[in-house]
Amino acid sequence: MTSAAHWPRTLIVGGGIAGLTAAVALRRLGCPVEVAEQSPAFGVVGSGITIQANANAVLNALGITLPDDDVVPIGHFTMLNERGQTVLSGDARRIMVDPPSVNVHRADLHRVLLEAAAEVPLRSGCAVAGVTPVDGGVEVAFSDGTEGRWELVVGADGAHSAVRRSLLGEAECRTRYSGQTCWRFAIEAPDLVPSATVEQWIVGRRMGAVPLSRGRIYVYLVESAPPGTPGPGTAAPSELRARFGGHHAVLDQIFERLEGVAIHHGDLLEHAEVSFGRGRVVLIGDASHAMTPNLGQGAGTAIEDAGALALEMLASRGDVGALVASLDGRRRERVTSVLRTARRIGAMGHWKNPLARWLRDTLMRITPQSVSDKQTAELWRPGLELAVELREAGFPSPLEV
Repeated sequence: MTSAAHWPRTLIVGGGIAGLTAAVALRRLGCPVEVAEQSPAFGVVGSGITIQANANAVLNALGITLPDDDVVPIGHFTMLNERGQTVLSGDARRIMVDPPSVNVHRADLHRVLLEAAAEVPLRSGCAVAGVTPVDGGVEVAFSDGTEGRWELVVGADGAHSAVRRSLLGEAECRTRYSGQTCWRFAIEAPDLVPSATVEQWIVGRRMGAVPLSRGRIYVYLVESAPPGTPGPGTAAPSELRARFGGHHAVLDQIFERLEGVAIHHGDLLEHAEVSFGRGRVVLIGDASHAMTPNLGQGAGTAIEDAGALALEMLASRGDVGALVASLDGRRRERVTSVLRTARRIGAMGHWKNPLARWLRDTLMRITPQSVSDKQTAELWRPGLELAVELREAGFPSPLEV
C-alpha cells in the first residue's frame, strides 16, 4: 500500500461493532475519520455474542485481537429437542481455522474495538438529524443544531438507521417482524457455566446458554409471539420463569438468580430490502441488512462489511464515486444468503406441527458430521477469503497519513 491516493474526509455514524471496525479499517488506509455516536457515552447495551471464524479472521487482518481472557472458544455445542434428547451436536474445533470462533461479552468486544480506534476522534451524544448529498460531499445535521460537511458518510447506526431513513426515505427502510421476540442477558454464575454451548428447541420457543469468560453465561430466549410483545414488565424474571421455566434444569436455576440482572427484550426484525447506500453515503452492518440472529452472523457480516469497505476504498484509490456500487457488488449475494438462511432456521426452530418437528429432528440426528462441518466451512469461507485479501493488500500496517 502507498499513501499516494486522496483519502476522503469521512464521518462514520454509529459507534457499535460495524462503525468502530470500519473506523479502524479506514484509519489503517490513512483516511481522516471521525465517529459520531448518538448515545451519551461509548458504552454498550447487550450481553453475549458469538464471533465466528469468518469475522475473527477479518478482525485479526485489521490488527484487532481479542484477548484470551475475554473469550471462550466455541468448541463443543449441543442442540436438544423438547424432550431433552440430543438431535445435533458438534465441535467447531473440528474445522481447523485460525483464529477460532469464540464467545465474548459485548462489553469486552466493544472495549477492544475502542482501544483499536484510539486514534479516531469519537463524538458521543451526537445524533444525526439528517444527511443531504451536495456537490462533492455530504452535509450532516445533528440533533443539537450543529452541522458539518464530509466527503464520505458511512451509516453504521443500526437497524433503525437515521442515516438510511434520511437518505432513502421510509419506503426503503422498512423492517419486517420475524414473528419471534427475544430476551437476552448475561449473568455471573461460575457454578452454572455449561461446559458447552447448549440450545433447546421446544414448541414455539428456543432457549440457549453460552459459556462466557470469567464465570459468566450468556442466555437467549426466543418465543413466537405477535409483534409489539415487549412492554412494561415483560423483561421481569417472573415473566421469564413463566414462559420458559420447567424445560432445562440449569436454566431453571439461572432464572432464580436474575435479581438485578439487566434483561433485554426486543422483537427480532430484519430489513425488507438490502441497501448499501447511495452516492457518497455508504451503509454497512444492520443499517444495510438487519437480520435475525439465528446463524450468529449479524456481527460477523457487519465486520466483513467494514473490511470490504476498506478494500473497495483502496481499489478506488479514494475515489468514492463508485464506492456504493462496488461494495454492493461485493457484498449483496453474501449478506442476502446469510439473511435468508437465518430466517429459515428461525422459522424451522419454532415449528408446532408434531410430524414436522419429528422429521426435522430425525434429519438433524442422521446428518453426518462431515456434512455439518462442510456447511459451516462454507458459511465461513467468504470472511476467511476477505481476511486473506486484507493481508495481501498490506493490512494491518497503517499508511502514512
